[in-house]
Amino acid sequence: MIRPHDSASGGQPPFDPKSLLLQMERSLRPVRPDEIGEAQECYYDAMEARTEEDALRLLSRALELDPGNTDAWLLMMSHTPPLSADEEIGALRKIVAGAEERLGKKVFKDCAGHFWGYHETRPYMRARAALADALHRAGRIESAAAEVEGMLELNPGDNQGLRYRLLAFYLAVGRLDDTRGLIARYPDEFAYNTVFAWSKVLERFLSGMPDEAVTALAVALKQNAFTKAYLLGHRKLPKNPPDSYAPGSKEEAACFAGDLQLAWNAHPTAKKWLATMNPKK
Repeated sequence: MIRPHDSASGGQPPFDPKSLLLQMERSLRPVRPDEIGEAQECYYDAMEARTEEDALRLLSRALELDPGNTDAWLLMMSHTPPLSADEEIGALRKIVAGAEERLGKKVFKDCAGHFWGYHETRPYMRARAALADALHRAGRIESAAAEVEGMLELNPGDNQGLRYRLLAFYLAVGRLDDTRGLIARYPDEFAYNTVFAWSKVLERFLSGMPDEAVTALAVALKQNAFTKAYLLGHRKLPKNPPDSYAPGSKEEAACFAGDLQLAWNAHPTAKKWLATMNPKK
C-alpha cells in the first residue's frame, strides 16, 4: 500500500486520519452534475497515478469538487497512515452512511433485488463490502456477517461474490441453520466453487452426520483437491492471491483458502477428523 511521503519533499502534506471523520461530516453539500463528473474522472486518474503525490493531489481535487464521492473516500483511506481497527471501522461507517444518504430511500426501495445493476449504487456496495472486510479483520464476525446479509438482500445475484465469505462467517461462529439456508439459496455452487464444496463437508460434520460428511468430502475432493492442504495447514496462504482462477484449480484453492481457514480453524475436532480421512474416489 502506498503511504503519503513527508510534506518537506514538496508534495501533498500527509493525510491526517484524525481529520477523516470531521471532513465526512461536511461531505454532503449540494454539488453540480459537472462537478460530480469531473470528480469521478479525478478518482479514475488517481487509481492510475504513478506517484503518491499525484494520487493525493487528484483525490484531494475529487473531494474538493464532490465531497460526497464515495469511491474517492475509499481510495483516500488506502493512502492514509495505518488506522486502528476502531478508526477504520468508524471511518467506513461514515462513508457507508454518506453513500446511503446520497442515494436516498427511493433508490433502496426501487432497486432492491437487483441493486448492483444500477451504476449509481455500486460505490455504496463497494463501501459496505469494505466495511464488512474491516469488521472481519477486527474479529467482529457477527457484525461482518450482518453487513453481508444486508448486501445480499439488496442484490441476491451477488455480483461481488460475498456469499462465499458469508458462508465462512456462518460456519466460524457455528450458525448451522444459516449455513444450510445459504447453501440452499445457491444449489448449483458445489460443482464450481471450493467454498461451497468444502463448507458442505464441515456443515455435515458439525451437524453430527459423519456418513454424509464423508460423502460430501468425496465431492469436495473432486471439485478441488488442492484446498485440503490449506485447511490442514500444510500450505501457507499466498501473500498475493491470484487475480483469476478456474474452478478446481490451484489458483481457486489459493483465492479462497483464507475464508475456508476461518471456518475450519474454528473447529479443531473437524480438522483432526479431516486429517484422518481419505475417501475412495
